[in-house]
Amino acid sequence: MNLGLAEPSAAETQIQKKKTQANATGKKTTKKSSPKTGAALKKTSKSGKSAKKRPAAKRADQALSLPWPQNLQALVGDGAVLVVDHHAPKGQPRELYAYNAEKAYVPASIIKIVTSGAALEFFGPDYRFKTDFLLTADKDLWVVGYGDPYLVSEELAQAVKGLQKKGLKEVRHLYLDGSYFQKGLVLDGNTQTRNPYDAYNGAVSVNFNTINFARDKKGTVLRSSPHIPLTPLAREMGASFKRRGSFCLNISESPEMAELHAGQTIRAHLEEAGVKVRGEIIAGQTAPKRLQVFYSHVSSKNMEDNIRSLLEHSNNFMTNQIFLALGAELYGAPATLEKSRLAMAEYFKRHSLSPIFMGDGSGLSRQTTLTARQMAAVLEIVEPERHLFRNCDDGQVLCKTGTMSDIKTLAGYIQRPGDPDRPISFVVLLNGTSYPAKIRNDVLSILKAEFAPPLRPASSAGGR
Repeated sequence: MNLGLAEPSAAETQIQKKKTQANATGKKTTKKSSPKTGAALKKTSKSGKSAKKRPAAKRADQALSLPWPQNLQALVGDGAVLVVDHHAPKGQPRELYAYNAEKAYVPASIIKIVTSGAALEFFGPDYRFKTDFLLTADKDLWVVGYGDPYLVSEELAQAVKGLQKKGLKEVRHLYLDGSYFQKGLVLDGNTQTRNPYDAYNGAVSVNFNTINFARDKKGTVLRSSPHIPLTPLAREMGASFKRRGSFCLNISESPEMAELHAGQTIRAHLEEAGVKVRGEIIAGQTAPKRLQVFYSHVSSKNMEDNIRSLLEHSNNFMTNQIFLALGAELYGAPATLEKSRLAMAEYFKRHSLSPIFMGDGSGLSRQTTLTARQMAAVLEIVEPERHLFRNCDDGQVLCKTGTMSDIKTLAGYIQRPGDPDRPISFVVLLNGTSYPAKIRNDVLSILKAEFAPPLRPASSAGGR
């Protein structure tokens, strides 16, 4: 069993790096894939001799040799594990196993399940984000955003075609109206690095608020992908790099700079399609109420598509866009953290759940804490949407992982062999630096063996 990330979709391949990410100094950091279930990592030195295992890995191997449930308890230590059968017949216990189930932990990215559940309930699975384009008599084009999490270059190319069909041939100034989100909003957990997972949020955000470029052997800054324009900001950033290669970087300067880059990208798409833009890009403005919508671009992705994508790729930017838009949808613009928290509180109230304090919607914030029972209660609610979860084990396990330097979490469903309509929910919460990289694989293997063992082949009748 391997809990490593799945390959990105075709659209996201050009935005996010498959195996490496460039940081602020231009160095590449490679994310290793998770080891297979039960397989010990055998590290070999240059001399060919096996290296000594780290203490944490050694303890894990020792734990696996113990009987149930001592093996699980020895693995998770101060962590929490909860296994729940929400389909248990009346009179039988629903909780199959509980360990530290009422203790609060930082969940990291499994909180995306909670945000996704609220989004599917309040917006609906078929909801599509829109971006409005307003045109003045002087040919000033206003772009009014509402937090579309998937306003990528492919979508902008379609938007430009729609504008041209409406008769747009020339633009004076290009105005950006991001007032649907609170100005300068920065959610807790955003550390202003160049890593794409650290991107700012905004009502008008393009290509996940990242910059894409390439450098060749001569140091020339080029497009990294045919469909993503090379903006002035990308050229400037590329010129400051010393290495060659393709790069996908977060715009870490400020939310205002991210919005300006969105304007540069929109302008580039207009001009490449033959629409001349004579004037300036003016960000941070609010469109006059008297202006009517000239053209409205509706995203090709519905809410269910967005949820599937953000769960598969653990996309923090997309999740927090939806988290913020949810607050504005229920309590009016502009979107704020407080309104999003109110929206989540309403979700918990609807289902009689114990409230979860959320610092953001993606799991970057360490202010967010929850218990295993709180997480399991949400898993019961979103179980009908479990097809949106990532396949973690040939279809038997549907899950979401959460990872920080000192946090390893896992939540989802184990499908019963021969009875896929009655999955078992599980939650694993581990906070601390002592857990080895493959701990979640080992825990999941134990849970599968104990609660969803493979079916035994039927014995043949008769014989000689």
